[in-house]
Amino acid sequence: MNGNGARERLSTLRLAPDGRPRPDTPFGQGPLAAHVLRVTIEGAAAAGSRVPTGLAHGMAVLGGSAEWALRRAKRRRLAENLCHTLGLPPDHPDVRSLVRREIVNEARRSVDLLWALGKPDELIRTLEVEGRQHLVDAAERGDGVLLVSAHLGGWEVASAVPRVVVPVPTTAIVTDDWLAWAVDRIRSRGGLRVMYDTEPMTAAARLLRSGEAVLVLGDYAKPGMRTYPVRLLDAVAELPAGVATLSRLCGTPIVPFAVLPVAPRRWRLEIEPPLGPPARRGGEEAELAVLQELADRWSAQLRAHAEHWAAVYPMTWRPA
Repeated sequence: MNGNGARERLSTLRLAPDGRPRPDTPFGQGPLAAHVLRVTIEGAAAAGSRVPTGLAHGMAVLGGSAEWALRRAKRRRLAENLCHTLGLPPDHPDVRSLVRREIVNEARRSVDLLWALGKPDELIRTLEVEGRQHLVDAAERGDGVLLVSAHLGGWEVASAVPRVVVPVPTTAIVTDDWLAWAVDRIRSRGGLRVMYDTEPMTAAARLLRSGEAVLVLGDYAKPGMRTYPVRLLDAVAELPAGVATLSRLCGTPIVPFAVLPVAPRRWRLEIEPPLGPPARRGGEEAELAVLQELADRWSAQLRAHAEHWAAVYPMTWRPA
């Protein structure tokens, strides 16, 4: 490769997957670092998917236990959120035990992610799917589908699943950062399209109005997001309003789902009956009512599977 070709290749590596630069990213977390991480993940997936299941999960338990011991800030953040699934204070021994189980489970999800990336056909063959007809019925309306989940279980593990389960093209709204850029190509190979959360809501609305599916994780709000206060678990939480707003404006049903582990390298996709859409002229009152219905569904899920809720992000809680 001549000098011009090398410079052109390096220039390409400095762009995010959407072809745009990200000059404001922190040092070591830009598009070039994402390319390096992608190669690392692909290599790890090729090797990790060949590790025997028992050995892979044994290593995950050791690694997760070490992370629990070393990352005090992560333990504190998880305790602040997970305590609401038990109705106990963050420093209660039961909450501390729950936090440790979730961190270990996160490590187990990570080794299953490498397996799923390396052997997607095996994931699809062994996946249990419950409630697919709810999804089919929602898609047949022709107004698009909002697939919505909390950060519960491992939707990343099942990123190859929509192409065989969802009857319409699916686009996931993901965080616009170097971790998402690193797996963009891997997701695309699995048939999952990607939209970054820095894009305007109108881009998602266009997909829904064309009858496609948009996948959103909606259990926490980033700074600047419009929110609604809803009852969640034992308190009131501020949840993003975007899902309910898209549902109302586009007439799109909301289909809650969760991807949950059954055993090492065995997963189940649970699809629930649709919610909404809110009445088009109902405004914020109608949006809040549907978002509360979604929060009620999540409360039941989170209580039942609290040790799989990756609630490592800041949430705003108030007494109920």
